[in-house]
Parts: sequence; C-alpha cells; structure tokens
Amino acid sequence: MKSYKILSVKVNSLNYDEIINFITDTISNNKKGRIATVNNEFIVEAQKNREFAASLNNSSLCLPDSTGIVWAIRKLYKAKIIKTPGADLFEKICYLSNKKKFRIFLLGGREGVGSAAKEKIQKKYPGLRVAGAIDGININPLTGNEDIVNSINRANADIVFVALGAPKQELWTTNNMGKVNAHIFMGVGGTLDFISGKTRRAPSWMRKANLEWLFRLFVEPKRIGRIFIALIVFPYLVLVKNTELTSKNS
Repeated sequence: MKSYKILSVKVNSLNYDEIINFITDTISNNKKGRIATVNNEFIVEAQKNREFAASLNNSSLCLPDSTGIVWAIRKLYKAKIIKTPGADLFEKICYLSNKKKFRIFLLGGREGVGSAAKEKIQKKYPGLRVAGAIDGININPLTGNEDIVNSINRANADIVFVALGAPKQELWTTNNMGKVNAHIFMGVGGTLDFISGKTRRAPSWMRKANLEWLFRLFVEPKRIGRIFIALIVFPYLVLVKNTELTSKNS
C-alpha cells in the first residue's frame, strides 16, 4: 500500500476497489480496521493535537478527503492520488453492505439526524441492515461510553460510522474500538447531515470543479474560520513547515 506523509501525518493512496476489498477482507476474516478520511483541517489540527495525530497515523487507512490533500501530495512528492470524499465512500460502503448483508451502525450527529439518515439510506437500499442509530447525545471520546458500546454490541454491527466531527470521532474510535465487537470503524463527520437532508451538499458540478468549499461557505457562513484554516493556513504549513521538517530529517 502506497503512503505519504504531510506534516508527519500519513496519507494512503488507494482506489475505491482497493478500499472495498480491504473492508470485505477485514470483515470476512473477523479482523478489525479503522478508516479516517483526512482533509486540510485534520492536518492543521494534528500539528497541535498529538493524540489526534497518533490516531490518524495508527489508523488502518488514512484517505485523502480533500483537493488540498491531493495538491499537497503532488507538490511534495510529484505524485498523483485519488481524492476519496468521506460522503462518497459512505455511499459505496452502504452499497457493499446491502450486497454482502453487512450490518451497519450510525453513531453521532444532531438530534434526529441519525434516525433520518437511517430512514433515507434504507429507502435507497431496501435490503440494507442498519442495526441501530444513536444521535443527539453528548459523547465523551474517553469515558462514559459503556451504554453506547453495549448498544452497538447488542446490535451485532459489522461496521460503525462515527459522526462526531474531528478530532472527537477519531479519538472515540481509538479509545473504544477494542470494546466493540464490530470490524470496521470509520469517522464520517457531517456525512449524516447530507444523507438525512438536514444539510445540502454542493451539486455535482461544483464538487467536480473543486468548489464544494464555496458552496458550504454560502450555505453556512459561520464556516469562514474553517475555510481560512483550509485555504490559507494549510497551504502555508505545507510550503513552509513541511520543508523545515524535511530539512531536519535529511
């Protein structure tokens, strides 16, 4: 598996078929795997949050979720990788789960989001086994998760989608996957908001033109701070700090 480092955070280069094969093999062989989809903000947050950085680097797959990550790999390594948006991967995993009869569990999201997402995806994939959904609760990634763990285990889930936002969802998975009997764990951020219809996703032409950030800023102006981190802070760190790290290690 080809992998790269951006500011000491790993990024794996796989296509969708390879990811789906990994998931299928992990479940079939009764193993465990953790998937993170990394965007510009993740890399910036990881510079000041060592536990988050360690969680990303210890994940089974750390996939490029943004155009910025693809740009950084091209800039630093002269290599081309495939962007893997978390929302798109979620859909492909649901399709796989419907076909293979894997049981999925939805954890996180605002009140009503998980149940609405469950209804929407079961309508799209009538045979999909959504074993359960928990939303609208304040979850601590480190403590007090016994009831949640027990609920997921009672549901006999194979795949757990964790929608708590970064870095909380990655830390929750790192600290709790050993107690959960499921096989695949994936942080999905705001994906359940899109699936449930609570938040509009950019039209396909804007996504193809790498303008999804502009659409989300228009829909949610309060994201301006996050957009600044993604479009200004991240490129600066890649061009300046990554060069410093490379020089020290050479």
